[in-house]
Amino acid sequence: MTALRRTASILLLVTLIFLLAACGSQTTGSTAKEDEFRTLTDAMGHEVKVPTHPKRVIAPFLEDPLTALGVKPVAQWSANGVPQRYLQDKLKDIPVLNMQGGLKTEETLSYKPDLIIFLAPTYLAAGSYEQFSKIAPTFVLSNNEADWRGNLEKLGNLLNEGDAVKKALADYDKTLADAKSKLGTIPANKTAVVLQANDEKGFALFGPSFYGGATLYGALGFKQPPVVKGDYDKFSIEALEQLKDVDYIFLITGEGRGKPPVDNPLWKGLAAVKAGHVFDADSGHWFNANPIAGKLIVADVLKYVKP
Repeated sequence: MTALRRTASILLLVTLIFLLAACGSQTTGSTAKEDEFRTLTDAMGHEVKVPTHPKRVIAPFLEDPLTALGVKPVAQWSANGVPQRYLQDKLKDIPVLNMQGGLKTEETLSYKPDLIIFLAPTYLAAGSYEQFSKIAPTFVLSNNEADWRGNLEKLGNLLNEGDAVKKALADYDKTLADAKSKLGTIPANKTAVVLQANDEKGFALFGPSFYGGATLYGALGFKQPPVVKGDYDKFSIEALEQLKDVDYIFLITGEGRGKPPVDNPLWKGLAAVKAGHVFDADSGHWFNANPIAGKLIVADVLKYVKP
């Protein structure tokens, strides 16, 4: 009997050990599963359960900061079917979204994303958030589209890429510091504009908070002529007279962009035209304000503006 009791006790003990091990395993598995998601609050106040390490991201017009962080989306933004060309060395194999009329739920669903990101509320059609959130966790990043540095940090936090953010900002800051050192006192003493021509009909000027204008004025420190007041002001052709003393003109170029009125006497009379200081500014990166685009804009300025 004693031997039988001893055997029974041993069997009971072994069973308990297995049961405890199984419970521990289940607890660990449960914790691991919970750790796969985090609950974060987006710019519109939504509490979103987002993947800790998302694998299939769709984030239209955030491809520049995504690429700077080493993250490839499963599909990319386009304008009339054309993606941002300056990013295609990294994104050439990524499918292009049909963005005519905004991101579409059916097309988004076809890519099976595990995270959908919109830069700001203005990128969402009214009432569409709920539709996208049924496809995958949907996060609205910011209420300030112009704050690319802050938005890069928010994106890095969302994607758990804090170290990549630090590296991207350090690379950009070094590029900018080197450029300013090479340019010396030129920006502080010379006026410049980013001009989008519309043939003989008129033109628009980028302001200090508008894409390439932010890099030209805010980052590099070029002087704004008095005519530059708003973010993206449009002018009649007669207003070229107000650019007569501007030192440098960065002319937006690219597919479908208007041409400057080269035969117009007002254009021919501009100081920048006479001096040969009208430079191409590719609309791909000059119509952007993000780390990769910013470095390309800085490179353009260094290429054209000589001490």
